[in-house]
Amino acid sequence: MATTEFCPITAASDLLGKKWALLLIHYLYEAQPARLRFCALQERLGGLNPATLTQRLKELEAAGLVERVESAGRSLRVEYGLTRQGRELGPAVEHLNAWGRKWLKPTPPPARRRPA
Repeated sequence: MATTEFCPITAASDLLGKKWALLLIHYLYEAQPARLRFCALQERLGGLNPATLTQRLKELEAAGLVERVESAGRSLRVEYGLTRQGRELGPAVEHLNAWGRKWLKPTPPPARRRPA
């Protein structure tokens, strides 16, 4: 019976390699010390489907990276921010951002086909 050793890179990749996860960490890190509301995150992600955004936020919250803060007022206000664990990840995500700006080129959108 073979035992599998824990690999932190694999574990981090499994969590953060999901689509939108790194961008969520990036936007929440950038917004500090403020928190962001759901609609602000959705807007920054180009109108991401609300179900997908909800799922990703729940996964990051369950992993201990994101906190959901409710404040009562005239209506319930929900905001999202990074936990201490999530904030520690912020500089690594920002280094990836800087690396991408330095070394990667934007890819043009695919050419549209003309109707025949």
